[in-house]
Amino acid sequence: MLRLITNNAGLHDSAKSSEYVDGSSLDVLICVRGLVHSGSIILTHPLCGNLRPNHQPFRSIIVDVKPGYVDLDSLSAIESAVNVYQSAEIIAPKDLDALTRADYAYIDAELMRESLGRYGLIRDERLCDAPSLRVKEV
Repeated sequence: MLRLITNNAGLHDSAKSSEYVDGSSLDVLICVRGLVHSGSIILTHPLCGNLRPNHQPFRSIIVDVKPGYVDLDSLSAIESAVNVYQSAEIIAPKDLDALTRADYAYIDAELMRESLGRYGLIRDERLCDAPSLRVKEV
């Protein structure tokens, strides 16, 4: 069974079979690590986007839940990602103002859009209509 694991509430609401993690991007990685330990296979790389941890408060990962089987490639990828995030300063979404939080959520959704479509996990077709990023006035 395919499942999106995310701390991006908007993406969670727009996707089929998703699990919302109320926390930081590191919390998402730790949740996925637990799923991998119990048999899930990671379908999207846990460090997709190649953004530094302090530039990515939202993290979304698609997994295939297969209880009882531990995929060593998935285990290696998630352990490596957790190590990267544990050694960095993490910004939790709740620590950001609404405008900045919305922009980071948009970036996360854009990074996941193609994969969600490929795996048939798009529930809300509005996810396919890319809104523009809001510019914060200084």
